[in-house]
Amino acid sequence: MSNSQVFFEQVPVGAYRNFSYIVADLSRSDAAIFDPAWEIESLLSRLRDRNLQLKYIINTHAHLDHIQGNVELKRRTGAKIVMHQASLAMKDSGVVDREELSLGEEVRLKFIHTPGHSPESMCIQVNDFALITGDTLFIGECGRVDLPGGDASALFDSFEKLRRLDPSLIVYPGHDYGKSPRATLAEELKTNYTLAKMSREEFVKFMNS
Repeated sequence: MSNSQVFFEQVPVGAYRNFSYIVADLSRSDAAIFDPAWEIESLLSRLRDRNLQLKYIINTHAHLDHIQGNVELKRRTGAKIVMHQASLAMKDSGVVDREELSLGEEVRLKFIHTPGHSPESMCIQVNDFALITGDTLFIGECGRVDLPGGDASALFDSFEKLRRLDPSLIVYPGHDYGKSPRATLAEELKTNYTLAKMSREEFVKFMNS
């Protein structure tokens, strides 16, 4: 990150190798937490240590291992819960594809609807450096499509969206399932076998096999 006023932290949490994320505008002390399912006290402690005020709780999708801490965090901070509008889970704001949200003056969040793992799944671009991908894309892997609401054809379209993004973006996934906790989108496009170029029919067969 070139801007010293932007804080970004990847936080390993829970027994399922989840990642939560803290993003903040340090000039305003405004913060957002992404996918706070576990270790809420630790996340709150990190905010207090940096004198940050939680403004938003943002979920990449509505599976329990990504939203379990929402209610507690909202109760203790008053932060607004933000999800894609397709989510049926409790939220204060439902966003749509390509909608943007400012966090203070230094952080711009862009929501990219990427269904496939679930209907409401989305990735969130943070300024021009990070892409928080939830369970849409892992490092070296991708999210499964055999859960309720999963759709391999929708994931094919979502991957086409990701191919059009800046390849220098750093992918920050929802779980620590890869050989590293992060990688550039360019690296993933080159090495992640689930992103290999296939026809829709080939991809759907591959994902459902």
